[in-house]
Amino acid sequence: CDTMGFGVSFPGVELPRSIPKLIYKLNQEVGVPSDRLEWHGHNDFHKVHANGATAWLYGCDAVNTTLFGFGERTGNPPLEGAIIEYIALKGDLCGIDTTAITELAAYMQSIGLPIPESFPFVGRHFNTTRAGIHAGGLRQDERIYNIFDTTALLGRPPRVAITDKSGTDGVVLWVNDFLGLAGRDRVNKIKIHALARWVMDQYEVHGRLTAISDQELEQQVQELMPELWSKHKGDGQ
Repeated sequence: CDTMGFGVSFPGVELPRSIPKLIYKLNQEVGVPSDRLEWHGHNDFHKVHANGATAWLYGCDAVNTTLFGFGERTGNPPLEGAIIEYIALKGDLCGIDTTAITELAAYMQSIGLPIPESFPFVGRHFNTTRAGIHAGGLRQDERIYNIFDTTALLGRPPRVAITDKSGTDGVVLWVNDFLGLAGRDRVNKIKIHALARWVMDQYEVHGRLTAISDQELEQQVQELMPELWSKHKGDGQ
């Protein structure tokens, strides 16, 4: 039990701080079998997940976790992080329905427990890009700028937030994703030129500092691209 989060994942550090050394000695020298060892950590030094995974790798059978790391003081190892780590170590889903992670996050928020927007795997913007070059990569091949297939594993397709850094690539990706365009229906840079110009005017002319909301962009698509809107949204799709 690393009550204050002092443990580190480095084997060369002296006991009691070295988790590899601690688990190894308990397992190999003292003779405590792996199935009798479990790790309980805290996040006082931002090491809680790495320390839990290290305990696993060095012979600890179980790691205590909590939903999204909620716990005493700075929290405990996040369950969803341990699940993804376990899958990565095993190279297989092992029968785990990872979309339940997203459902659990929605439940936690529904009962008034906030989740930071940038929180890994579940935050509102965990897979949202604001940089145009990243959006360009997503548009060409999602694997370039998405951590894994977040749509399949978490039910969360990658998103783009429109800012002064988004560029034309970002606007193209937003329009295609928002309208659900695929194949030959997808728009290119030429078709969204007016919308991209409107976006840049918000920052260069009007001095805007915040990201542009989906609602604002939706309104501009209706006004600047009425035929596209009518075809793909005007029929109630």
